[in-house]
Amino acid sequence: MKDHLVAFIETNLGWGKGGTWGNKDFEELSERIFDTTNKRLSVTTLKRIWGRAEWVANPSMATLDILSEFAGHKNWREFVRANNKQEPPEQKVLKKSKPIKIWILLIVIALIGSLLGFFWKTNSDNDKKDTIYEPEDFAFTSRPVSEGIPNSVVFEYDASAAKEGSKIEIQQYWDETKRMTIDKTDSIATSIYYLPGFFKSKLVVDGTIVKENDVFITTQDWLGIIEHVERPIYIDRSEILKEGQISITAETVASYNLDPRTSNVVVSFYQVKDFGELHTDNFEMRTTLKNDFKEGLSACQPAQVLILYDGGAIGIPLAKKGCSSDLTLMTFEGFVNGKKNDLSNFGVDFEEFVDLKCISKNQKLDILINDTLVYQMNVPKPALKIKGIVIQFEGAGSVKSVEFKKNDDVVYSTDFQSQP
Repeated sequence: MKDHLVAFIETNLGWGKGGTWGNKDFEELSERIFDTTNKRLSVTTLKRIWGRAEWVANPSMATLDILSEFAGHKNWREFVRANNKQEPPEQKVLKKSKPIKIWILLIVIALIGSLLGFFWKTNSDNDKKDTIYEPEDFAFTSRPVSEGIPNSVVFEYDASAAKEGSKIEIQQYWDETKRMTIDKTDSIATSIYYLPGFFKSKLVVDGTIVKENDVFITTQDWLGIIEHVERPIYIDRSEILKEGQISITAETVASYNLDPRTSNVVVSFYQVKDFGELHTDNFEMRTTLKNDFKEGLSACQPAQVLILYDGGAIGIPLAKKGCSSDLTLMTFEGFVNGKKNDLSNFGVDFEEFVDLKCISKNQKLDILINDTLVYQMNVPKPALKIKGIVIQFEGAGSVKSVEFKKNDDVVYSTDFQSQP
């Protein structure tokens, strides 16, 4: 029913799904709620309700009451009552026939039994949901079994503090819809990671995250991948090294029976590693790249550069000029959708290689394309370690160089000239 309330508010606001909202949208919603109800819900609380921040405990009745009032109801109970299906009308009973009375009695007994069972289950579920678990009551660690990709990860856990009948799960990364259920009495679970990256795995009890652990799946230098639906296709290094650059060509894609003219094919280059003391508040990244395919469904030549950091990613989109409406920029605070924002400065001419640069200092990050400033975003505190870079193209693409600096000192650089 909480999801119903969230959907009801989204529809009334007309801002689209909450998954696309930025920090300013939640600030605006907080102000609208205060103007309507004279009661304040923080931005953090609203993000938790919309699944954009993690819950320490389930939403309180007071929070649900305020949201229900904002939705036009007296309180949460009134909202639930108004949105539940109405009970069928009572049927009149004739007093002539005893069999009819017997059947009515049996139906009443069955209904009472069902209601008792329902309330028992509801109280049981609520009892589990209302339980506030302390992280120190649980244990949760992980370790990759090898280097490179694919890589199995062994999770060791102790969930004995969970109540009997609790649902216990492991969430491998950010997507909360992809969780694996585990047994309270066990202590080991394993899973395979098919893509490199820095992931926040989670131990979840009855929907509440009780423990987190970092999973760091690194690459052995640059890794070329075709992002296939079922499993990624790993490209041999000899196929991606091309005369001072790395490339995944349309011919390479076609050799795997894929056609970017008629289906969405994304090719990627991953470099995931420990860059040392390189953090989000003080770095410079520069790369030179080009989308090499502009036919059929890939006519817009989309590309994206993802700078991975501890807990998230900065995502910089590029595309052919005229296609900026389809772009989405990932900032530290959320997503900037090209449908609602002017991202036309991220339109480029991929007839030539494009120079992309990010400069972070003084809590601001500047994005420059061909040495022209196109966007500036806020950099939050505390500073977080940079863990890798991913460069993606729709169709086919090439990268000439990648470099990271800190205080003008080169931390990492490659021009692909001396690659083995």
